[in-house]
Amino acid sequence: MRKTGWLHTGLAVTGMMTLAGCGQRDAVDTVGNWYHQYQGGAIAQQRPPAPGAHDPYPHVGLTPTNAVDLPSPQARQALTDRLVMQRNYGQRLAVADGSLAIETPPPPPRPKTTGDTDGSGSSMSVVAAGQHDGQSGRGQSGRGQSGPDQNGQGSGGGRAPGGNAASGGADASVVAQQGTQDRAQDTALPAVTRFTPPPIKPGELPQIPPLPPEAPGFPGFSIPRDASLPDPVRPAYDLSDPHGTLIRFGQASDQIQPGQDGAFGAALRGRGPHDPVYVRGFGEITSFRPSEQAAGLRLGLLRARVVAQSLILHGVPADSLRLSAAPLGRGARIDLKPY
Repeated sequence: MRKTGWLHTGLAVTGMMTLAGCGQRDAVDTVGNWYHQYQGGAIAQQRPPAPGAHDPYPHVGLTPTNAVDLPSPQARQALTDRLVMQRNYGQRLAVADGSLAIETPPPPPRPKTTGDTDGSGSSMSVVAAGQHDGQSGRGQSGRGQSGPDQNGQGSGGGRAPGGNAASGGADASVVAQQGTQDRAQDTALPAVTRFTPPPIKPGELPQIPPLPPEAPGFPGFSIPRDASLPDPVRPAYDLSDPHGTLIRFGQASDQIQPGQDGAFGAALRGRGPHDPVYVRGFGEITSFRPSEQAAGLRLGLLRARVVAQSLILHGVPADSLRLSAAPLGRGARIDLKPY
């Protein structure tokens, strides 16, 4: 009975909270409110509703009927032409520059230590000062170890090679470390200094940061202070789009994107019964190398052939089609004027 009583009480409380929550919010908002109450703090407080949340929807007839103040068609067309030229210039500049892959520099040469002969990790015996080869070193060390001194211990002749080897190894490590530091200094970037203005006190005007340094002066040349030099001369690229109706294709593919039947109809509008139709495909190359130019021409011819097949289905005779290709460009173009 006790467990059943707790169960009934819990269900009743849950139902009351659900009904209270659904009075103004849906189930998602109610669950979110529970979670915020569990988190506590400022996020758990009840927020006021948005302005006009409970107002009735406005009538459609109350919407503004005034025409939107837009630029003139000539100004919009001029802006479109300028954006087209900037896009074409960026594409041709990227093609001229080629790929920007940076080659990984070769690793620095590994300094040879006294115990490494060919850099492969194989160690040999160290020849100390006064020794000619390994046999003489072993002979001297053998004599040093077999000949006891006055104190009954081996003479220092056996320790001399070891001492010289340790000093030689230390010198080699110091030289290698010095070379690494020199290379790091050569490849290190200069320090970047930033101007941090002092804090502004109440009632004071902010301080103006210092002007940039003046341009360097050269004898016989007058450089203005603001360095308002003319823009660099741009290459003589053809920044205009080819004339004709654009037919879009997939990326590096000869498959026409769907939904372009209207473009074919617009391209053939005004054509006479015996007028030729000029089709030009483009290959979307990314470099001026001859191999990529040839690949772009092949793709452009494939696209022109696909467009020609679609034009034949639209009633254009095959002998009235003139096909051509270009490596740089997008999709294909159809026009009644020659390219």
